[in-house]
Amino acid sequence: MADLNRVKQRYQVGLPSFGTYVTLPTPAVVEVAALAGLDFVRLDAYHVAYNPETLENMIRAAYAHGITPWVRCRNDPWVIMTTLDSGAQALTIPNVGTVDVARAAVGAIYYPPRGEREFARPLRYRALSNADYLEWANTQLILSCQIEGRDGLENYREIVRVEGIDCIQTGRGDISLALGLPGEELHPKVLEAEKRVVLAALEAGKEVSLLHSLTPDGIERTLRWIEQGVRILTVDSDSRVLLREYAAGLEQLRRKE
Repeated sequence: MADLNRVKQRYQVGLPSFGTYVTLPTPAVVEVAALAGLDFVRLDAYHVAYNPETLENMIRAAYAHGITPWVRCRNDPWVIMTTLDSGAQALTIPNVGTVDVARAAVGAIYYPPRGEREFARPLRYRALSNADYLEWANTQLILSCQIEGRDGLENYREIVRVEGIDCIQTGRGDISLALGLPGEELHPKVLEAEKRVVLAALEAGKEVSLLHSLTPDGIERTLRWIEQGVRILTVDSDSRVLLREYAAGLEQLRRKE
């Protein structure tokens, strides 16, 4: 079978996967992430205006290095279809607030009879037979729904049980907005709301993916969640790591001025 999904391979045998958000639109960042030893890159085509050709080349770079190309995109059937046609192996659908919205995402990612996706495929799979490609699409894709807004916090118990969803994510930034605590991503009320979603997802048999910073505090939080069964860990983003490392280094250097 072509190109097994590295993240799925690992969680199916109980191993964690580590990735990072990629917000800088260049395949070079994907290569750096792979060289650092990450298992996946989450290409944020939801908050970043990626050129379609650039996104496709970033996905190709992920395949070239054997890591999972994971894309966050809008919950729109055409956007989901074209993102999958570009070769994405995993999708994050943000701000899922109701069961109907979650089911719409499931319908868009899978071909009939499981879903409603139109028949097309990435260029790299054009040589496969229809049967082999359909088997790949049914077994190697990951659908992750992000619960982060007010509706999601009200309906998460039902959302996490929707058939066809593989993974549940949270979004502490938007949870903080929903709770009237804008920007306080580590406020106890935000963390408690996130914990309720995570535990409900694990109880429902879903994988969970959480994001923390690549700092001592973030690493400690990540390790605690691994102990509780979370197996997909996103460690920061490319731009934040660059900004933090440059700023910290320059602060030390300028003390000598």
